[in-house]
Amino acid sequence: MTADLTTSTTALAGSSRYWQECTARFTSLFDQHVGYEAQKVELTDAELREVIDACNHAVAPLGKQVSDKRWISYMDVVRWSQSARHIKDMEAFKAVCVLNCVTFVWDDMDAALHDFDLFLPQLRAVCERYYSPEDAEFAYEGARAFVTSDHMFRDSRLKKVLCNTSPEQYFRFRVTDVGVDFWMRMSYPIYRHRELTEHAKTGLAARMTARGLAIVNDFYSYDREQALGQITNCFRLCRMEDEADFRSFFQARLDDMAEDMECIKAFDDTTRDVLLDLIQGNFAWTTRDRRYRAPVNDVNSRIQ
Repeated sequence: MTADLTTSTTALAGSSRYWQECTARFTSLFDQHVGYEAQKVELTDAELREVIDACNHAVAPLGKQVSDKRWISYMDVVRWSQSARHIKDMEAFKAVCVLNCVTFVWDDMDAALHDFDLFLPQLRAVCERYYSPEDAEFAYEGARAFVTSDHMFRDSRLKKVLCNTSPEQYFRFRVTDVGVDFWMRMSYPIYRHRELTEHAKTGLAARMTARGLAIVNDFYSYDREQALGQITNCFRLCRMEDEADFRSFFQARLDDMAEDMECIKAFDDTTRDVLLDLIQGNFAWTTRDRRYRAPVNDVNSRIQ
């Protein structure tokens, strides 16, 4: 990117000054290593209403009110990030929409308001409604592990150490914390594909996609997370205000993503497509969705 762009945006804080430049570099990376654009999964009005109603039912015991606009913002990451051309089970797809949305609410709530006794049975009920018994257990365990990890480590010393030591330690933590293992456990039934199912159950699929998902999320979430005092962001490991240091760190993260995507190409064709569509679809959602348009707005603010 030209020096003129940098000069014209130096008044912006945090990642905002680099938004245009880095979005172009992410786009170029996907053009080079994926070569096609992610497709958004379409839902009928009836399917959309069913998902929103199920979401409202799941969070009702928490006493929270969530707007349709916010549910749709949460849901669109599923619609962009699942592999539209390989979907075989729309009931499982709806399940992922619901589980994704209600755990977003959990993540956006104040930690003091969390109540496992109220929330976990709702997650189990969603899994049992949409999945076969075996798949319901895997999906529920992924959801349980995700929210339990968040509850245990939100303000822990371990989290501070892992998030502040190095990118290697950080990305180990984020396999669980960013929800990638949870995503794989609830998503494999969508595709009814033997190899993908095993890669999801062993955790390999989550480890292969964690860096790409976290890097994109962290760049576009940086200003919001700084405003909220949150430490789960890899860009805290560089000096964001130092352009040379930031650009060197950002290039290293692009290299991480490129390495992962090239390795993913060695998987079977369906698993390859699903994993690449997840990484690129997450980028498509992140750069389009209102959640990332401002550090704080009506679809990303703390739910009181």
